[in-house]
Amino acid sequence: MEYLELEKLGDGLAVLHLANRIGRMNMLSASMLTELEYALGAVRNDPAIRALVFISDKEDNFLVGVDLKELERAKEPGQARDFILRIHEVFNAIGALPIPTVAAIHGPCLGGGLELALACHFRVATDDPGTTLGFPEVTLGLIPGAGGTQRLTRLIGVRKALLLMTKGTILNAAQARAIGLVDLAPYPYQLLETVRSSLPHFEKRFRKRRKNRFTLTDRVLQVAGPARSVFFANARRRIKKAAFGNYPAPVKVLECAEKGLEKGFSAGLAAEARTFDDLVLSSESRAMRRLFFSAKASRKSPYTEKARPVGLIGVLGGGLMGSGIATVSAQAGIPSLMKDRSWPGLAPGLQRIWTHFDRQIKTRMGNPVERDMLFGMVTPVVDLELFSRADLIIEAVFEEKILKRRVLQEMEALTRNDCIFASNTSAIPITEIASAAARPENVIGMHYFSPVPQMPLLEIVVTKHTADWVIGTAIATGQKQNKTVIVVRDGPGFYTTRTLMPFLHEACTLLGEGADVKEIDRVAREFGFPVGPFKLLDEIGIDVAWHIAEELHGMFSTRGFFPATGLENMTDDDCLGRKSGKGFYRYIRMPWEKRGMRIPAFKEFRPTHEGVYRYFGERKRRAVNPLEVRDRLVLLMANEAALCLQDGIIANPKDGDLGAVLGLGFPAFLGGPFGYLDRIGIQRAVTKLELLTGRFGARFTPAPILVEMAGKGKSFHGSTPA
Repeated sequence: MEYLELEKLGDGLAVLHLANRIGRMNMLSASMLTELEYALGAVRNDPAIRALVFISDKEDNFLVGVDLKELERAKEPGQARDFILRIHEVFNAIGALPIPTVAAIHGPCLGGGLELALACHFRVATDDPGTTLGFPEVTLGLIPGAGGTQRLTRLIGVRKALLLMTKGTILNAAQARAIGLVDLAPYPYQLLETVRSSLPHFEKRFRKRRKNRFTLTDRVLQVAGPARSVFFANARRRIKKAAFGNYPAPVKVLECAEKGLEKGFSAGLAAEARTFDDLVLSSESRAMRRLFFSAKASRKSPYTEKARPVGLIGVLGGGLMGSGIATVSAQAGIPSLMKDRSWPGLAPGLQRIWTHFDRQIKTRMGNPVERDMLFGMVTPVVDLELFSRADLIIEAVFEEKILKRRVLQEMEALTRNDCIFASNTSAIPITEIASAAARPENVIGMHYFSPVPQMPLLEIVVTKHTADWVIGTAIATGQKQNKTVIVVRDGPGFYTTRTLMPFLHEACTLLGEGADVKEIDRVAREFGFPVGPFKLLDEIGIDVAWHIAEELHGMFSTRGFFPATGLENMTDDDCLGRKSGKGFYRYIRMPWEKRGMRIPAFKEFRPTHEGVYRYFGERKRRAVNPLEVRDRLVLLMANEAALCLQDGIIANPKDGDLGAVLGLGFPAFLGGPFGYLDRIGIQRAVTKLELLTGRFGARFTPAPILVEMAGKGKSFHGSTPA
């Protein structure tokens, strides 16, 4: 067999090895199901077998889920449902075996892999950082379709199960054991031996068929119909409110779970199969799956073959960005130096790093030993002596061109000829920073997004002088830091910032026309953005946004964009957003103390800072047309993305979609700006832009590439308008 191998050990123990011989990862496919049916038949027909263990022969994965290529073959209604029904049949056969079955898990056990484990009677997962369990299907616009919505609710209770499935939360073994998802979480050595020694315990539990210990609330939800109806109605309302109904999958998870509790297990499985079939063909899931494949493809780059090892990273700047870069470097196993001008200046950055790793203990993502080891990989310094040993230096100093040039020259005088200098700038062209460099081939842009540990994107910016090995090393380092990397060509604002600025500029223009801050943010959120433009400006920092606007002014002014001077006036008045306590919103100072260090933080925000309107004209606030606001904001962003593709800043639409979704929060269910243009139709987009040009000016002039594609009836991804 190509996917499985059945081994019979002594004492009546059979081991079914998951051993995909034609690929690196174990994935659930039609061919694997055929072999699984054969193996289960052999087990049923052998009375000598008293227990069956599922274990992977792969060193780094158990079963990562359904092979998505199987789903891509589904073009007509019913095709995906037939595949799911077949999985149900096989997994039901596992659960119906008259002997205890155990899933021995090491490595990722996700989606269909976890559903196979749930079909078993017991689960043992190694306490290893690489062992993860969860249902990420909602991030692909799907639901757990292989019995997950039914078995998980019955195993750990309705409330915890729904939290996992509707959010796509990924757990480690310790977290999974804490909620009852796994029975044992041994160290990652001798996994099979641990299972074997535990078999008497499992056999005893199997004979007794002991029920799970649910909380009183979960027991009520299992049996009381009225209480269950109220619970699911409230849950459905909360999910729709959080995402404005843009993502159908989480709501469908609720419906399938409710159906199973109300009508029984079989009815729940039938609802699951129907729902999964509908979602596979939905535009939302197609867009999200395309993003998934694009992210997967981005990990394969010809440049990485030329990458050189990085043993030490030097980070210049201990602020929010610098400490974040040091944090993800430590998580990647790369020691780093973090420099600031003084020891007091380093304290907040070190506190952020410590808090990040300490929080992992509270969430069972790590232990005190791991926390101390990771924290110890960051060395704070106030001088540059140790930077001479660095292989890669990343500057995260203030967004000012002269300062960045000076820092680059200081580093070149101190470091080896093969040391890479990377700038974390978000807008200043790397060519201008490297204009006085002695080794311009070693200079590159590594644009991280804040907060660095949470944001998944890294935008690597290359100039015409950047050496291939430097590009490869930067990509490899970013991937070690668990970032999705896109490579873009140098230019003002690169791709992400250049695409974002028209969006923010138009929001400020609407404000000057009398629109309300909260109303514009609401329209953006209803469209699918995680935050509105003004909340985002407060997060970025008004002063930073103004500096970026100044940097891009030369390029944008020729196309009808006029400076949003309100941002300059806000900066002059120390109205800087969250960090100063007031911006477009007011923020409440939340001081807290940890180990003697008192650090202020503005965490909560109140309604609009009413005084902000005076910076944009004291006209009376007026009602706005939500559809007009949406088109003015989103079409400007999409049009700029198309111009970036036309100018060669990005290599292809897939990189553009990834960058906008992962870096800017463009709605994933729309597939990114290029996916959105395909969805509404490029001809329709061009028509709308031309109408907006007539009403509001040249900044809405459609990109020539869009006009050309509209004339030829083309699309970016080969999809047709919805």
